[in-house]
Amino acid sequence: MTHFRAACVACLVLCATVFPAHAHHGQDFLLVESPQVPHPGDAYLLANGAFALGDAEEQAGFEPALLVGVTPRIAFELHAHTEKPAGESWRYEATAPAVHLLLSDPARHDGLKAGLSAEYEIARAADEADNLQLRLGIERASGAMKWAGNLVYDHERGGGDTVGAALGWRRQLGERLAVGVEAQGAFNHGEGRELLGGLYWEHAQRWTLKFGLGAVQDDSGGYDPLARLGLVLRLRD
Repeated sequence: MTHFRAACVACLVLCATVFPAHAHHGQDFLLVESPQVPHPGDAYLLANGAFALGDAEEQAGFEPALLVGVTPRIAFELHAHTEKPAGESWRYEATAPAVHLLLSDPARHDGLKAGLSAEYEIARAADEADNLQLRLGIERASGAMKWAGNLVYDHERGGGDTVGAALGWRRQLGERLAVGVEAQGAFNHGEGRELLGGLYWEHAQRWTLKFGLGAVQDDSGGYDPLARLGLVLRLRD
């Protein structure tokens, strides 16, 4: 819990230092990737953390990222994976460049949106495998409600393939606050399946803070409670 409180404080401090932004970053959820991409030239700093609230083997994970709009349909992302196993210090695990492609009309703000992303995770250690992930995303907003879904394909170099999905729904309660439910998991095994409830706070579109509380399935079939924290900051106009 010490690491969780420290991350919360760090995020709130960062929130006070950013410039006005527009919500076109494709980061509306914690687990689900939205198909929208930033406007060309817009840059966002993303910070996503996961914190085990029980006696899980992996106590915490943190993924800082930079997301930049290249064209009205294309964005580039670069992020790092770090984690803290139980009884050990934080360690850097991998670097992952990614490309996001908006398949629907970027000039249309209503209706169904669709996008495709490709990420290649480069493992730090020589004995760890690289991983390719392809993700097809859709999203639709209707009044105060918004839902999104992802079909996810993972290929581990020298290993097997995994196909899964992520689903998210959120409802706006006012100009700044929304609540929602998210879930993700593989189709062929239960380990890693996750369900959480979320709170999403956007302050005058200057920054977005997301908080989720839920549980993830472990390799024994049980569930470990965890919290997720997400932060989106705009770096430039």
